[in-house]
Amino acid sequence: MFGCECADIILEGKKCNGAIIRDNHGKEFEIFAEKTIVATGRRGAEWLEKICGEHDIAHLPGTVDIGVRVEVRNEVMEEVNDVLYESKLIGYPRPFKNKVRTFCQNPGGFVSQENYDNNLAVVNGHSYKELKSDNTNLAILCSHNFSHPFNQPISYAQKVGELTNMLGTGHILVQRFGDILDGKRTWEKELYFSNLKPTLPDAVAGDITAAMPYRAMTNIIGFIQAVDHVAPGFASYETLLYSPELKFYSNRVKMDSDFNTNVENLHCLGDSSGWTRGLMMASVMGVLMGRKIY
Repeated sequence: MFGCECADIILEGKKCNGAIIRDNHGKEFEIFAEKTIVATGRRGAEWLEKICGEHDIAHLPGTVDIGVRVEVRNEVMEEVNDVLYESKLIGYPRPFKNKVRTFCQNPGGFVSQENYDNNLAVVNGHSYKELKSDNTNLAILCSHNFSHPFNQPISYAQKVGELTNMLGTGHILVQRFGDILDGKRTWEKELYFSNLKPTLPDAVAGDITAAMPYRAMTNIIGFIQAVDHVAPGFASYETLLYSPELKFYSNRVKMDSDFNTNVENLHCLGDSSGWTRGLMMASVMGVLMGRKIY
């Protein structure tokens, strides 16, 4: 079954009887089951939102996270890293007071690029067990909650990503924090002479504020300045911001405590269900589902 994808689910009235699978040659075949569990992960959020719309699976547009990945020298985060390998910092900066948080902190880590559907380039970060860099990177995410009549938060985040990709010609954009405050773009020569060396070598120096929504950018700037009180140097001129950092889990499927949807025998798990926001909680959700089945 590796190399296949789920094309659709099989419904008989309001009861799910399985799924339609498509192999890498385009051939489709049906798999029938007493219980069908959709756990597509964050990358499958758009697909699941489409399935919910087509089959009247009860769901609500939820929160979408738009932000940047910040990179600083290890010394800046040393005290925090010594206490918590992955700290969670949350703030509600003025004037909008939206929730802004850190996510996926990587001491001695490396910034990386991922490509989602439609070749959308997004920034991420990771750490190796043995290989270490001189920098710490982490995501800063700004939560956006939309209300009626707008109901396409995933598409909204994708448009932000597409515009950023356009400015970077398909690559991740990187900009110094000080240049943002000065209202100027960052140039490759400036990065070359900087004390802080980017760990994503093919990131394109530019102006992420040309693509980032004003509300999100204002929240991010305020949050970085607040974190500087916890980790002095975090808001230094040379601090690097990479964009776009997007989290696609905004569609929230309506379920009861047993993960039952309004469609009989259909369950949804993980980030794309809108109920978790990370590997640990998504894994716990899977364990709980397994216990309920067996």
